[in-house]
Amino acid sequence: MRRRSAVERLAVIATVAALATALGSCTTEPPATEATPSSPSVVTPEPTPTPSPTVDAEVAAAEQAVLDAYNGYWRAKVATFARPADPEPPELSQYAIDVAYTDVKANAFALQSDGVAIVGEPVLRPTVSAIDLADPGTATIVDCVDVSDWQPMFQATGESAAAPDQARRVLSTSTAFLSEGRWVIRTYEVDRGTQC
Repeated sequence: MRRRSAVERLAVIATVAALATALGSCTTEPPATEATPSSPSVVTPEPTPTPSPTVDAEVAAAEQAVLDAYNGYWRAKVATFARPADPEPPELSQYAIDVAYTDVKANAFALQSDGVAIVGEPVLRPTVSAIDLADPGTATIVDCVDVSDWQPMFQATGESAAAPDQARRVLSTSTAFLSEGRWVIRTYEVDRGTQC
């Protein structure tokens, strides 16, 4: 019986040693070149896997570029609708293409035909809700557009041309894509049934 106990003990010790070796090889310690916290009272948790900082920086830069394009599109749109009879600002074709571009042009023509201009400034709160940097890059922008201070007016009389029940804040969704190295707005849709 003693022999069995000795054999069992050796098996247990060997198993524990093997587990300790295996687990010890799985732990990660920071390389000697990394700076350690200067305060000894701070306990640093084990590092967790995180996305590469270069990928995060690339996505953040792309999101900012998308928002810059969106805001440029809106500056051009506001300028166009404020003076619909004037030539389009060059920023419109810089920041808008396809449906977004033609919608602004068509609406400017309708405003001019009706003798209406949209005066003031909208308040924008855009966020990039999705982005894909694969070729070609695409992004979706969601915004709660507040038009309380951006209203249509009849140019001849200065009277409001707004519909009586027009919502003051509406949800909009835009798409952008990377074209020739720059982000441009491709579509802009308003969900008039959803206030935000």
